[in-house]
Amino acid sequence: MKHIVFATTLLTASLGGVHYLQADVSDAQVRSLENRVSALEQRKGANSMICPPGRPQVRDGADLFINADWLIWQARENGTSYAVKTKAEQPATSALYNSNTQNLHFNWDFGFRFGIGFNLPHDGWDLVTNWTWFQDKAKGNVSAKDGNVYSTNAFPLAAPTVTGFESSNAVLRLKLNMIDLDLGREFFVSKWMTLRPFIGLRTAWIYQKFQTHYNLFPRDYSTHVANVYSKANNNYWGLGLHSGLNTQWGLGSGFSFFGNAALSIINGFFQVKDYQTKNLTAGGHSDFISNYNSFRAGRVIAELATGLRWETMFANDGCHFQIQGGWEQLMFFGQNQFAHFLSGDSSGAGNYFANQGDLSIQGWTLSVRFDF
Repeated sequence: MKHIVFATTLLTASLGGVHYLQADVSDAQVRSLENRVSALEQRKGANSMICPPGRPQVRDGADLFINADWLIWQARENGTSYAVKTKAEQPATSALYNSNTQNLHFNWDFGFRFGIGFNLPHDGWDLVTNWTWFQDKAKGNVSAKDGNVYSTNAFPLAAPTVTGFESSNAVLRLKLNMIDLDLGREFFVSKWMTLRPFIGLRTAWIYQKFQTHYNLFPRDYSTHVANVYSKANNNYWGLGLHSGLNTQWGLGSGFSFFGNAALSIINGFFQVKDYQTKNLTAGGHSDFISNYNSFRAGRVIAELATGLRWETMFANDGCHFQIQGGWEQLMFFGQNQFAHFLSGDSSGAGNYFANQGDLSIQGWTLSVRFDF
């Protein structure tokens, strides 16, 4: 009977105040959650915190760190053919029978990355900026011998009856500069594993110059043309977001594996230039192409890195030293915008095509870091 009376009284009291009762309960839950979070933040020690900071902790330090990386990388790029070579037994009706396309091959070259960071006092966050510099060069040359060499970069002067060149040589130079500014936090997810998600900004300059020579053109024509020279530039600058995740897998005694992944989406503009000239046997030269194309475009940059790391504390835990070596892979999607000729003749405008493919850079990286 008492339960019935109590239920009736509660129902009567809440007919006009159901929403107030729900609001009071919700507010109480929020206050309870806030109090628990505050109490958790005030506790000390890794065993009482959720995701405690995993960055190096130096004693009485300046909360600064620097890193220096030595890069031994090699570039590869789609769409860098410079000539087509055929053999002497080709049929008269086919200029490209039994032919081989000649592509450029990049060398291994050196670069560097330098960074400086600051450990923020808030929640174990860190702010770091890195500058990456790398350059590479690709070469190629081919001789006709008993066949012919046809151009892929030069505008056809007398198509379609051209019999080809004696030889061709080409060089492509690449220069890369990237500057990153990232905000991240490294924290433990287990006793032997840390994660560092980060987000920030990236700006990149990617400059490419493609030079090609075609010699003794055409061999059996009564002309004063000795050779053709082609120079093309493919320059890009962009600015955009940069985000990723760094991981560390502890092994003990200061050793660990690391694995990093990042993705950038930058927006900027291309400046594509094409300049061609023909040198004359009697001396001098004649410019016959000077084309400029500027357009805005977004680009995606993907990165992966993995390797082995060793670190230690010294000077009574007042300093931290880290050294690591590993493999890095960078992919610049749609970076090759060199213009090429699909068809045309000496009196027509010709047909350009671009968007040759992607640029990838990969290789070994040796890094050191110092916290103080």
